[in-house]
Amino acid sequence: MNEISKVRDFTVGLFNDMDLVNTVTTVKTNDMDLNKENIYPIVNIDMTSDTIETDAVLVSYTISILQQRDVTNKKTDSKLLIDTNVIDNVNETQTIAAKFINYLRWQNNELNIEIQSLGSLDSKQNFKGSGLDGFQFDIELSIFNSGTSL
Repeated sequence: MNEISKVRDFTVGLFNDMDLVNTVTTVKTNDMDLNKENIYPIVNIDMTSDTIETDAVLVSYTISILQQRDVTNKKTDSKLLIDTNVIDNVNETQTIAAKFINYLRWQNNELNIEIQSLGSLDSKQNFKGSGLDGFQFDIELSIFNSGTSL
């Protein structure tokens, strides 16, 4: 198995092992299935590029973590979003992202996959008009170049 496959399988496995995550996909961000039939929260792992260096293979991803918004049909004059679960969605999806990032930062894994660079977590509310809230971030992971990608 080459390095890109190892990083992909490792990343998918980390999210699949999280109790909070129900669905993991690996499609282009623009092709994400945002149908209400999905079981949320959903994590999409979109590989955007890879770089082969002498000692490492760097794989870049855009990761989207989204949860479905629930709206209660009650009239309120409040502007604090108390008639939706937006704040709960933000908390839950940020927790998923933090667990993933912290695992890579603090746990030694058998493949020695490490964070090379990490972008900020960009908040998404009503993502693509689909009633989903969460976060999206770019991350670059590195793995030792054992020559199988060449």
